[in-house]
Amino acid sequence: MLIFGKVSTPRFLKTFSLVGLALITLSGCVTQGSYDNLLKDHNALIEQNSKLAKTYAEEKGIGRDKAEESERLKQVLDNTSQELSATSQQLQEIQSKADEDKALYAKLVQELSGELDTNKITIEKLKNGINVNLTENILFNSGSARIRKSGQEVLGKVGKQLETVPYQIIVSGFTDNLPIKGKLAKRFPTNWDLAAARATNVVRILEQNNVPSEKLIAASYGENQAIASNDTAEGREQNRRIEIRLRPVAVN
Repeated sequence: MLIFGKVSTPRFLKTFSLVGLALITLSGCVTQGSYDNLLKDHNALIEQNSKLAKTYAEEKGIGRDKAEESERLKQVLDNTSQELSATSQQLQEIQSKADEDKALYAKLVQELSGELDTNKITIEKLKNGINVNLTENILFNSGSARIRKSGQEVLGKVGKQLETVPYQIIVSGFTDNLPIKGKLAKRFPTNWDLAAARATNVVRILEQNNVPSEKLIAASYGENQAIASNDTAEGREQNRRIEIRLRPVAVN
Protein backbone atom coordinates (compact mmCIF):
# COMPACT_ATOMS: atom_id res chain seq x y z
CA MET A 1 0.00 0.00 0.00
CA LEU A 2 1.15 3.46 -0.88
CA ILE A 3 1.22 4.80 2.34
CA PHE A 4 8.65 -9.14 35.85
CA GLY A 5 12.15 -11.07 40.50
CA LYS A 6 11.77 -13.95 42.58
CA VAL A 7 10.70 -13.56 46.28
CA SER A 8 10.11 -16.02 49.08
CA THR A 9 6.39 -16.28 49.65
CA PRO A 10 4.15 -18.35 51.92
CA ARG A 11 2.70 -21.57 50.50
CA PHE A 12 -0.72 -20.04 50.07
CA LEU A 13 0.80 -17.20 48.02
CA LYS A 14 2.67 -19.35 45.51
CA THR A 15 -0.45 -20.08 43.58
CA PHE A 16 -0.75 -16.39 42.84
CA SER A 17 2.24 -16.18 40.50
CA LEU A 18 -0.03 -16.37 37.46
CA VAL A 19 -2.37 -13.58 38.52
CA GLY A 20 -0.02 -11.00 37.02
CA LEU A 21 -0.93 -12.31 33.65
CA ALA A 22 -4.52 -11.17 34.04
CA LEU A 23 -4.15 -7.76 32.42
CA ILE A 24 -4.04 -7.51 28.68
CA THR A 25 -2.60 -4.49 26.93
CA LEU A 26 -5.20 -3.52 24.38
CA SER A 27 -4.23 -2.09 21.01
CA GLY A 28 -6.33 -0.52 18.26
CA CYS A 29 -7.43 -3.95 17.10
CA VAL A 30 -9.67 -5.65 19.68
CA THR A 31 -10.62 -9.09 18.43
CA GLN A 32 -13.23 -11.44 19.85
CA GLY A 33 -10.35 -13.71 20.99
CA SER A 34 -8.68 -11.00 23.07
CA TYR A 35 -12.03 -10.05 24.57
CA ASP A 36 -12.75 -13.70 25.51
CA ASN A 37 -9.27 -14.08 27.06
CA LEU A 38 -9.69 -10.89 29.09
CA LEU A 39 -13.09 -12.06 30.32
CA LYS A 40 -11.59 -15.44 31.33
CA ASP A 41 -8.75 -13.76 33.27
CA HIS A 42 -11.22 -11.35 34.84
CA ASN A 43 -13.32 -14.24 36.17
CA ALA A 44 -10.14 -15.96 37.44
CA LEU A 45 -9.25 -12.80 39.35
CA ILE A 46 -12.65 -12.75 40.99
CA GLU A 47 -12.16 -16.33 42.21
CA GLN A 48 -8.55 -15.67 43.33
CA ASN A 49 -9.58 -12.51 45.15
CA SER A 50 -12.30 -14.40 47.04
CA LYS A 51 -9.82 -17.13 48.12
CA LEU A 52 -7.24 -14.57 49.25
CA ALA A 53 -9.81 -12.66 51.27
CA LYS A 54 -10.85 -15.87 53.05
CA THR A 55 -7.23 -16.87 53.74
CA TYR A 56 -6.43 -13.39 55.06
CA ALA A 57 -9.40 -13.50 57.44
CA GLU A 58 -8.19 -16.86 58.78
CA GLU A 59 -4.56 -15.69 59.19
CA LYS A 60 -5.59 -12.63 61.21
CA GLY A 61 -6.85 -14.87 64.05
CA ILE A 62 -3.74 -17.08 64.37
CA GLY A 63 -1.53 -14.78 66.50
CA ARG A 64 1.55 -12.55 66.43
CA ASP A 65 3.78 -15.21 64.89
CA LYS A 66 1.67 -14.90 61.77
CA ALA A 67 1.37 -11.11 61.73
CA GLU A 68 4.09 -10.52 59.09
CA GLU A 69 2.77 -13.26 56.85
CA SER A 70 -0.75 -11.96 57.24
CA GLU A 71 0.33 -8.44 56.28
CA ARG A 72 2.05 -9.74 53.17
CA LEU A 73 -1.11 -11.53 52.21
CA LYS A 74 -3.08 -8.33 52.71
CA GLN A 75 -0.81 -6.57 50.22
CA VAL A 76 -1.37 -9.30 47.67
CA LEU A 77 -5.11 -9.08 48.27
CA ASP A 78 -5.02 -5.33 47.70
CA ASN A 79 -3.10 -5.84 44.46
CA THR A 80 -5.56 -8.37 43.10
CA SER A 81 -8.43 -6.04 43.98
CA GLN A 82 -6.79 -3.30 41.91
CA GLU A 83 -6.23 -5.65 39.00
CA LEU A 84 -9.82 -6.80 39.21
CA SER A 85 -11.00 -3.21 39.03
CA ALA A 86 -8.78 -2.56 36.00
CA THR A 87 -10.03 -5.59 34.06
CA SER A 88 -13.62 -4.62 34.87
CA GLN A 89 -13.01 -1.20 33.31
CA GLN A 90 -11.38 -2.72 30.23
CA LEU A 91 -14.26 -5.09 29.71
CA GLN A 92 -16.73 -2.21 29.96
CA GLU A 93 -14.75 -0.21 27.38
CA ILE A 94 -14.61 -3.12 24.93
CA GLN A 95 -18.34 -3.74 25.29
CA SER A 96 -19.05 -0.06 24.80
CA LYS A 97 -16.99 -0.06 21.59
CA ALA A 98 -18.83 -3.14 20.33
CA ASP A 99 -22.16 -1.42 21.00
CA GLU A 100 -20.96 1.61 19.01
CA ASP A 101 -20.10 -0.65 16.06
CA LYS A 102 -23.56 -2.22 16.10
CA ALA A 103 -25.31 1.14 16.29
CA LEU A 104 -23.30 2.66 13.44
CA TYR A 105 -23.78 -0.42 11.27
CA ALA A 106 -27.55 -0.25 11.78
CA LYS A 107 -27.63 3.47 10.90
CA LEU A 108 -25.63 2.95 7.71
CA VAL A 109 -27.83 0.07 6.59
CA GLN A 110 -30.93 2.19 7.17
CA GLU A 111 -29.52 5.27 5.45
CA LEU A 112 -28.27 3.35 2.40
CA SER A 113 -31.10 0.84 2.09
CA GLY A 114 -31.91 1.88 -1.48
CA GLU A 115 -28.35 1.47 -2.72
CA LEU A 116 -28.02 -1.83 -0.86
CA ASP A 117 -31.07 -3.12 -2.71
CA THR A 118 -29.34 -2.48 -6.04
CA ASN A 119 -26.12 -4.27 -4.92
CA LYS A 120 -24.10 -1.15 -5.70
CA ILE A 121 -23.07 -0.95 -2.06
CA THR A 122 -22.27 -3.63 0.50
CA ILE A 123 -21.81 -3.00 4.22
CA GLU A 124 -19.88 -5.56 6.24
CA LYS A 125 -19.51 -5.64 10.02
CA LEU A 126 -15.99 -6.81 10.84
CA LYS A 127 -14.44 -8.02 14.11
CA ASN A 128 -12.94 -4.58 14.44
CA GLY A 129 -15.01 -1.98 12.68
CA ILE A 130 -17.13 -1.72 9.57
CA ASN A 131 -16.37 -1.81 5.86
CA VAL A 132 -18.45 -0.01 3.23
CA ASN A 133 -17.78 -1.18 -0.33
CA LEU A 134 -18.94 1.06 -3.19
CA THR A 135 -18.77 -0.08 -6.80
CA GLU A 136 -17.19 2.12 -9.44
CA ASN A 137 -20.39 2.78 -11.34
CA ILE A 138 -22.12 4.43 -8.38
CA LEU A 139 -19.26 6.92 -7.97
CA PHE A 140 -17.35 7.38 -11.22
CA ASN A 141 -17.57 7.15 -14.96
CA SER A 142 -15.19 4.63 -16.50
CA GLY A 143 -11.58 5.86 -16.36
CA SER A 144 -12.55 9.01 -14.45
CA ALA A 145 -11.74 10.12 -10.92
CA ARG A 146 -14.46 12.79 -10.86
CA ILE A 147 -17.31 11.78 -8.57
CA ARG A 148 -20.71 11.72 -10.23
CA LYS A 149 -23.71 13.48 -8.71
CA SER A 150 -25.20 10.14 -7.62
CA GLY A 151 -21.91 9.31 -5.92
CA GLN A 152 -21.84 12.63 -4.10
CA GLU A 153 -25.34 11.97 -2.79
CA VAL A 154 -24.34 8.54 -1.50
CA LEU A 155 -21.19 9.87 0.14
CA GLY A 156 -23.30 12.61 1.73
CA LYS A 157 -25.43 9.93 3.37
CA VAL A 158 -22.32 8.13 4.61
CA GLY A 159 -20.72 11.34 5.84
CA LYS A 160 -23.83 12.27 7.84
CA GLN A 161 -23.33 9.14 9.97
CA LEU A 162 -19.59 9.77 10.48
CA GLU A 163 -19.53 13.37 11.71
CA THR A 164 -19.20 12.61 15.44
CA VAL A 165 -18.37 8.90 15.75
CA PRO A 166 -14.89 8.09 17.17
CA TYR A 167 -13.61 6.18 14.16
CA GLN A 168 -10.60 6.40 11.91
CA ILE A 169 -11.87 6.47 8.33
CA ILE A 170 -9.63 4.84 5.71
CA VAL A 171 -10.74 5.40 2.11
CA SER A 172 -9.04 2.96 -0.26
CA GLY A 173 -9.11 2.95 -4.05
CA PHE A 174 -8.90 -0.25 -6.13
CA THR A 175 -8.85 -0.91 -9.88
CA ASP A 176 -8.81 -3.90 -12.20
CA ASN A 177 -5.53 -5.03 -13.80
CA LEU A 178 -6.00 -3.57 -17.26
CA PRO A 179 -3.29 -1.03 -18.14
CA ILE A 180 -4.36 2.56 -18.70
CA LYS A 181 -3.92 3.55 -22.33
CA GLY A 182 -4.31 6.47 -24.68
CA LYS A 183 -4.96 10.04 -23.59
CA LEU A 184 -6.12 8.86 -20.17
CA ALA A 185 -2.58 7.61 -19.44
CA LYS A 186 -1.35 11.22 -19.48
CA ARG A 187 -3.50 11.97 -16.43
CA PHE A 188 -3.20 8.57 -14.75
CA PRO A 189 -0.03 6.79 -15.91
CA THR A 190 -0.78 3.71 -13.82
CA ASN A 191 -3.62 2.12 -11.90
CA TRP A 192 -1.91 3.36 -8.74
CA ASP A 193 -2.54 6.91 -9.88
CA LEU A 194 -6.17 6.37 -10.83
CA ALA A 195 -6.98 4.57 -7.55
CA ALA A 196 -5.18 7.27 -5.53
CA ALA A 197 -7.05 10.09 -7.28
CA ARG A 198 -10.40 8.40 -6.71
CA ALA A 199 -9.69 7.75 -3.00
CA THR A 200 -8.55 11.35 -2.52
CA ASN A 201 -11.68 12.74 -4.15
CA VAL A 202 -13.89 10.59 -1.92
CA VAL A 203 -12.02 11.94 1.12
CA ARG A 204 -12.67 15.48 -0.07
CA ILE A 205 -16.39 14.86 -0.45
CA LEU A 206 -16.58 13.35 3.05
CA GLU A 207 -14.70 16.36 4.41
CA GLN A 208 -17.18 18.67 2.69
CA ASN A 209 -19.92 16.74 4.51
CA ASN A 210 -18.46 17.70 7.91
CA VAL A 211 -16.35 14.58 8.52
CA PRO A 212 -13.26 15.86 10.45
CA SER A 213 -10.18 15.76 8.23
CA GLU A 214 -7.99 14.38 11.04
CA LYS A 215 -10.03 11.17 10.94
CA LEU A 216 -9.57 10.67 7.21
CA ILE A 217 -6.91 8.67 5.36
CA ALA A 218 -6.72 8.12 1.59
CA ALA A 219 -4.92 5.03 0.29
CA SER A 220 -4.31 3.45 -3.12
CA TYR A 221 -4.05 -0.29 -3.75
CA GLY A 222 -4.14 0.01 -7.51
CA GLU A 223 -4.88 -3.36 -9.11
CA ASN A 224 -3.76 -5.26 -5.98
CA GLN A 225 -6.04 -7.11 -3.55
CA ALA A 226 -8.63 -8.08 -6.14
CA ILE A 227 -11.85 -9.55 -4.79
CA ALA A 228 -12.78 -11.27 -8.05
CA SER A 229 -11.05 -12.65 -11.13
CA ASN A 230 -9.79 -10.11 -13.62
CA ASP A 231 -10.33 -12.63 -16.40
CA THR A 232 -13.96 -11.62 -16.86
CA ALA A 233 -15.71 -8.29 -17.33
CA GLU A 234 -17.92 -9.03 -14.32
CA GLY A 235 -14.88 -9.75 -12.13
CA ARG A 236 -13.06 -6.62 -13.23
CA GLU A 237 -16.16 -4.58 -12.47
CA GLN A 238 -16.16 -5.88 -8.89
CA ASN A 239 -12.48 -5.03 -8.50
CA ARG A 240 -12.99 -1.40 -9.52
CA ARG A 241 -14.24 -0.09 -6.21
CA ILE A 242 -13.85 2.23 -3.25
CA GLU A 243 -13.75 0.77 0.26
CA ILE A 244 -14.43 2.95 3.30
CA ARG A 245 -13.04 1.19 6.39
CA LEU A 246 -14.36 2.50 9.71
CA ARG A 247 -11.85 1.50 12.37
CA PRO A 248 -12.49 2.21 16.09
CA VAL A 249 -9.80 4.18 17.87
CA ALA A 250 -7.57 2.33 20.34
CA VAL A 251 -8.88 1.44 23.81
CA ASN A 252 -6.22 2.66 26.29
